[in-house]
Amino acid sequence: MKKLRKDIRVTQASTVSDMLVTLYKEAVAQDPEGILAKDLNLAAMMEKLKALSAEITTAIRRDKVSRSLEEADAARDKLLSRIFTVLAGYAAMPFEEKQASAERLLAVTSKYKGIAGENYGNESALIESMLEDLGAEALAADIAALDGVGQLIAELRKAQDHFKKESVNANLLTTNKADSAFRIKKPLLAAVNEEIVPYLTGLAKAEAYKAFAAQCEIEINKANAIVTRKKPGEGDED
Repeated sequence: MKKLRKDIRVTQASTVSDMLVTLYKEAVAQDPEGILAKDLNLAAMMEKLKALSAEITTAIRRDKVSRSLEEADAARDKLLSRIFTVLAGYAAMPFEEKQASAERLLAVTSKYKGIAGENYGNESALIESMLEDLGAEALAADIAALDGVGQLIAELRKAQDHFKKESVNANLLTTNKADSAFRIKKPLLAAVNEEIVPYLTGLAKAEAYKAFAAQCEIEINKANAIVTRKKPGEGDED
């Protein structure tokens, strides 16, 4: 039985480990009193793999949420910049009414310039404050007088709400001692390649292990085949 390739993607490592655990559960369920089911060594190996599989799955989700949070932050930063730029543009126009409206709005927003450089928590609080200030009834006519400004403020509200949602997801998945999926992949591969594969290879001809070992081999070969099909220079998710 071949070992899992070390250059396998973290997502594929998660998938194949889940499959091996599932195959083991099914094999035990089919013959709960059989030799394979009563093999305490194999049971311990599969329990270890199950734990590592759960860890890498959570880490992958956490890494994806982290990227989503960064994208959500970038979206609201872009809108902040556009609002400041548009208001400055209106203030420079040779139209007194629009200039006056823009200046009144700039008087409110000027204190929020530079908030994109704050940490996530501070920026969120400042954006909420800015949106509350801009929501004042006294400014409604000024916002309506400047084409596009109301739309940008509405878009910032949506972007802020989206960021808050992503932030909650990130907090649910983040722990102080959490490892990245890439770091978890190494012990997961070791559990498969240095423990499970050699063990099953030695017992593959035994009737009690034959079917299970063959199924595991198929899943490992599938995962390795995906690695070999990758295009030269193609980036890895690791």
